[in-house]
Amino acid sequence: MWKRWMASSLSRSPFVLMPLLLLMWGSLAAVSKLLLRNLDSYQVLFYMYGFGVVIFWAILRSRANWRLALTWKAREAALLLACGALTFLYDFFYLKSLERIPAVEASMLNYLFPIFIVLLAIPIHGETMNRYKAASVLMGAAGTVLLVTEGNLGSIAFTDIEGDAFAVAAAVSWGLFTNLVKKNRQDLMLSTFAIAAVAFVLSAGALLLSSRFVVPRSGDLYGVLWLSVSNVVLGFFLYFRALKYSSASLVASFTFFTPFVTLLFIVLLLNERLTPTDAAAAALIICSVPLQKLGERAGKRIASHY
Repeated sequence: MWKRWMASSLSRSPFVLMPLLLLMWGSLAAVSKLLLRNLDSYQVLFYMYGFGVVIFWAILRSRANWRLALTWKAREAALLLACGALTFLYDFFYLKSLERIPAVEASMLNYLFPIFIVLLAIPIHGETMNRYKAASVLMGAAGTVLLVTEGNLGSIAFTDIEGDAFAVAAAVSWGLFTNLVKKNRQDLMLSTFAIAAVAFVLSAGALLLSSRFVVPRSGDLYGVLWLSVSNVVLGFFLYFRALKYSSASLVASFTFFTPFVTLLFIVLLLNERLTPTDAAAAALIICSVPLQKLGERAGKRIASHY
């Protein structure tokens, strides 16, 4: 049954893969914020990636062709090493931002990553800048300024500049990761395992250097297990598969829906509320990517008439 689904066209369609992924991603901010009440960011990362590596190993132990990894060239292995490091940095920066600022603020700043996917695709994949992409970037920047200053534009009084910087750094990390992993041509499952393993090694090192080992409570254990399954194991697989069969820009455009799912989880699990300023800033950030896609389609329709 699994093999039949993998071979079907549905398993390659971004219109199937991305909605499933976005539902999983939507829980990240709220569940992480709950976990950070009893665990620090280093402990959450250690368990999240630790579970991920164990689950991946159980899945691949008897199914993967491990000899393929021996054929990887140094450049290919370095690419996966960089992707693993960027994956760790994304989660590290995001959790650090959640430790310092409200989940609504952190998640909205994090959703600048579609803009960074587009911007970084220019030097990495040779894509070109146009007026629609420029408008998208300006909208995202305006939303960011509005969000981090809480509308106090006159005095530019940031609510927590370090927390906001961590959230933006997470968005940059994911934008770079997405464009680099698009270059990967190796076996999907082995590549995913390698990336998760690199992230786990980095999370273990960070734990040893900056925190301490603790045994989570049962509720926290279920929480990190959920994050591992939804954002590492299934999350990686669905995201990489979508990138394999779709353009980076199309995948980025699907993230338009993610903030709404994220906000729903935040409201239900954390009882945080959007202020009018938060809502206005979120609207600018969220609508920036769809504006770009609609503009590009309009441009193509106009060009087709000439």
